[in-house]
Amino acid sequence: MAVCLIVAPDVAVRERVARGVDAGFDVVCGVGPDEELTAVVEREQPDLVLVAADAGTLTAEGYAIPTWVATLEAVRRSAPDVAVLVVGAADGGPDDEHRVAGLALQRGAKGFLRAGEETGPRPFSARGRRPATTELSRRELDVLLGMTEGLSNSEIAASLVLAEDTVKTHARRLFRKLGAGDRADAVARGFRQGILQ
Repeated sequence: MAVCLIVAPDVAVRERVARGVDAGFDVVCGVGPDEELTAVVEREQPDLVLVAADAGTLTAEGYAIPTWVATLEAVRRSAPDVAVLVVGAADGGPDDEHRVAGLALQRGAKGFLRAGEETGPRPFSARGRRPATTELSRRELDVLLGMTEGLSNSEIAASLVLAEDTVKTHARRLFRKLGAGDRADAVARGFRQGILQ
């Protein structure tokens, strides 16, 4: 049974993030950053942890630390082998997203998802999904890796020296192969199937 744990400051944020990954996991559960996170991680034994980048801060050793950074570090300490992704705040702009993504990767997250990428229409129903295959082409894998870094299609295209339409084609193909409905679902399935480490 695959488990996704969502750590966010309030129920509304947890529900927003959960809408994007519920089809890819048998169990999706949420927890607030103030709860006993280590105990929840030990009890649920998640395959993937999504940490929402909220605006709260903690003060430690004279420094202001974003709450989500402290949460990310707590998960990494209690379960170092579990993949952790950071989901951007809904009100963050592009500069804030790049700062948060960089900090998330620096602190041990496996990837960053922009706010809003975890929601949206799903091209397949949960019953109508094709069986997942893990045979991605090199370019499809490159596009998937770009998604884990929170890059847009145009940013992925620039980094791979491809046309944006080509990136969109690779993305559609990898969604179909993974049985994913959107970016967050594709990244989650990539970790779950062992394509991403």
